[in-house]
Amino acid sequence: MIREHYPLRGFNDNRKFLFRSFGKKGLVFKLVEFEEIGEQRYNLAFGDFVDGVFSDSVVTNNFDILKTISTVAEATYRFFDNYQNAILEIEAIDERRLRLYNRILNRKHDEIVENLNLFGYVDGQREVFQPNRHYYKFEIQRKKG
Repeated sequence: MIREHYPLRGFNDNRKFLFRSFGKKGLVFKLVEFEEIGEQRYNLAFGDFVDGVFSDSVVTNNFDILKTISTVAEATYRFFDNYQNAILEIEAIDERRLRLYNRILNRKHDEIVENLNLFGYVDGQREVFQPNRHYYKFEIQRKKG
């Protein structure tokens, strides 16, 4: 169950979501997008709108990371409501974000695996996600039944 998150506005059959982050830097518009990269495979893209253009490399530092990550998680569950058979890939664009993703998935592991299958990649190999291992890529699928 996702706790406090920002209100989301879904588009394109829940493949894009817009929300507004509000913190020390003011109001920041953010986008979560599930980009189709193959049959039933999607990439999770997340970032800010800067001067009307989407950027996944900006560091906003709006001091609302927990609420923002909870909002991305809520968008992910809504995406899976429409795409039950999808495989969602998550790759970080830099080492800082990769550490953050590993930390979040470790911390929320038990909660995540109640409804989703979670995998990580180490040395080019996919394995069932094991807490306290460092992965460079992740896959998530909705559990069947």
